[in-house]
Amino acid sequence: MNLFKHLKPKNEKIQVNLGIKELKKTLDSKGKNFHFKWLSENSFIISLNFSFGSNLLFDVNYANTKSDIIAEGKIAEINDSESTIILKTKSKYWLTFILFLPVLVLFFELTFDLGIPLPFFFVFPIGYVILINFIKTEDEKLINKFKEHLNEEINNALQQSI
Repeated sequence: MNLFKHLKPKNEKIQVNLGIKELKKTLDSKGKNFHFKWLSENSFIISLNFSFGSNLLFDVNYANTKSDIIAEGKIAEINDSESTIILKTKSKYWLTFILFLPVLVLFFELTFDLGIPLPFFFVFPIGYVILINFIKTEDEKLINKFKEHLNEEINNALQQSI
C-alpha cells in the first residue's frame, strides 16, 4: 500500500449535456451546500463550508474559502450542448512533515539517550494514516456535494423546460 498516493491532487472529469452559458447559470444558482467562487471566466474554486480539522487548525483564507478542503475547477465547451468540468483537489504534500518529527526525535534519542519510550515513535505515523484518510474522505465529500448539486440543478432545468 502506497501511503503517499493520497497526497497527490485528485482529478475528476465531469461531462454535462449543457452549453457553457447554461452551465455557468447552473453553477451560479443558489442553494449550494459548499462554498463556490469564480476565479476567472472559466475557472472557479469550491470548498466545504466547514471542515472540522482545517477550520480549527489553519487560518484559511485562500480565495476566501471556508475550509482547507479545496478543489479548483475549469469548464470547457465541447460543443453548443456539451461541456466538461475538470476538478482538481489541493495537494497535501505538506502532511509528510508530520513524519519528520519522529525521525528527528529518534535521532536525538539515539544521540543523547533521552529515555523516550518506544511507543511514542508510533504515534505520529498512526496519526498520519488517520489524518490522510480523514482528508481523503473530506475531498470525496466535496466532490460528491458538487456533483449532487450539479445533477439537481440540471434535473430542475430539464423539468422546467418540459
